[in-house]
Amino acid sequence: MKAGKISYPGVSVAAGGVLGILGVFMTWFSFSYVVGGQGFSVELSGLHDWSGSVAMIAGFGAFGFGAAYVLLDDPQIRRITSILMSVSAAFLLFMPIVGLMRVGSVADVPGASTGFGAGLTLSFVGGVVAVVGSFLASREKDAVEAAPAAAAESEPEAATTA
Repeated sequence: MKAGKISYPGVSVAAGGVLGILGVFMTWFSFSYVVGGQGFSVELSGLHDWSGSVAMIAGFGAFGFGAAYVLLDDPQIRRITSILMSVSAAFLLFMPIVGLMRVGSVADVPGASTGFGAGLTLSFVGGVVAVVGSFLASREKDAVEAAPAAAAESEPEAATTA
């Protein structure tokens, strides 16, 4: 990392990863059903389904690769971490959508009314933040690669005018 320069796209991917992880531990699925005239309500975290587990792994990946993108200065390592944080962010965005489609199959109780909780929404928002950050990181990489090329083109021009 250059002195005094923070990579905000990397920070946003890491923050999206943290939001995704926190969302997995909150309520993803809620079920209500009636047995013998008595109503019951059950709330489950994202870890009760494989989609939540994958979202948690993707959240850790987004956090780790986003932090590495911020802290490391080598262009080749930043390029690799940029790709890896994009993949992690895409999984973090996609898994809450899969979880939303699987709400009924996680309940596995006939006649239960199903719903989704705030944790599923938070994980989705974390995925959106991470994907936007990884998109901005790819744009930042293109701008950094274009700047030396523009400087190299302007140097011969400056030498001929002097």
